[in-house]
Amino acid sequence: MPYQESIIIKRPLEDVFSYMDDIEREREWQPNLREVGQNPEGQPGVGTEKRYVSEFMGRRFENTYVNTVYEPNRRVGYTIKPGSDLRGQGEITWEKVEEGTKVTMQVAPKVGGFMKFMPKSVLEAMFSKELQTTLRRLKQRLEAT
Repeated sequence: MPYQESIIIKRPLEDVFSYMDDIEREREWQPNLREVGQNPEGQPGVGTEKRYVSEFMGRRFENTYVNTVYEPNRRVGYTIKPGSDLRGQGEITWEKVEEGTKVTMQVAPKVGGFMKFMPKSVLEAMFSKELQTTLRRLKQRLEAT
């Protein structure tokens, strides 16, 4: 089941995209992220792999995301590479609006491991809360500068 959340950030679209596209800054706005890496280094594109180590519910997760779509200032789509702790895909879109930039994050996780035993309602609440927290932190960081 896909989860989607949006937020309006009072900053120009290009600034918001540039900030979010910088893997070294992702720990600033993603609350559970502990380590990041990108292959190849430099400007991302289709096929770029991003490795993330995060903590969630007291557990460590290592995932590699592969960009399947890369349209600067518009849309980035990704899939989670086999061998990662999680499965699924997602998309982030940026849209210029009167107030600034609308950022929409969508994730379609495939639950496995210990999470497959959790009630669907609990998982839905967790994933939605995680997206909301991430977007609020993003907004706070960008509007504070």
